[in-house]
Amino acid sequence: MPRMEIKEENGKAMEETVFEEQAKGDGHGTEEQVPGSLDDTAGGQETTADAGEEDPVREELNRLQEELEAKETMVTELQQRLLRLQADFDNYRKRSRREVEDLTRRANARLIEALLPVLDNLERALAASGAEKGALATGVEMTLRQLQEILTREGLTPVAALGQPFNPEVHEAVAREETDVADKINLVVEEFRRGYTLHGRLLRPAMVKVAVAAAETAPTVETGEQEVEGNGQSNRN
Repeated sequence: MPRMEIKEENGKAMEETVFEEQAKGDGHGTEEQVPGSLDDTAGGQETTADAGEEDPVREELNRLQEELEAKETMVTELQQRLLRLQADFDNYRKRSRREVEDLTRRANARLIEALLPVLDNLERALAASGAEKGALATGVEMTLRQLQEILTREGLTPVAALGQPFNPEVHEAVAREETDVADKINLVVEEFRRGYTLHGRLLRPAMVKVAVAAAETAPTVETGEQEVEGNGQSNRN
C-alpha cells in the first residue's frame, strides 16, 4: 500500500509538472500575441491619422493653387489694360500735337495772308523806282528782301506763273491775249499779282493773262449761178 501511494504521488507530481510547463508555454504565447495585436492597432490608427492630416493639407494646396491662378489671370488682364491705356495715351498725345501744329499753321497762315498786300506794295514801289535807285529805293529793296526771307522761313513759296502753262488750280485768269504762235497757246504771258503757297497749300492764286488761239476769219461765200434741180432754172445768190 505505501508503494501505491508513492506512485500516485509521483504521478500527481508529474501531472502537475506537465501542467505547469503547459501553463508556462501558454503564458509565453499569450505574451507574444498581445504585443503583436497592439502594434497592428497602433499602425492602423497612425495610417488613419495620416490620412486625416493629408486631406486638409491637400485642400489648402488646392485653394492656394486656385488663388494663384486667379491672381495670374488678374495680372494678365491688368497688363493688357495698361498696354491699351498706354496706346490710347500715345495716340492722344500725337493727336494733340497735330492739332496744336495745325492751329499754329492756321494762325500763321492768317498772319502771312494779311502781310501779302504789304509785300505786293513793296514790290510795286521797287518796280516804280526805275533803274536809278536812290536812298529810298534802296531802303525799300532792303525791307522787301528781309520780309521775303522771313516769310520764306515760315514756308511761303511764290507760285510759278510767267511762261508756265495755265493751271486753274494755282492760276486765276483775268485776261486773255490772242496769238498766232502755236507754242504760246495756253501759256501765261503776264502776271498781274503773284500767287503764293504755304507749306504746299495754296494761299493765294496768281492773277494772270493767258494766251489763246486767234479767232479764225469766217470764210467768204462766193456768189454765182446755181441750177435748181427739177425745173432747170438758175438762181443768183
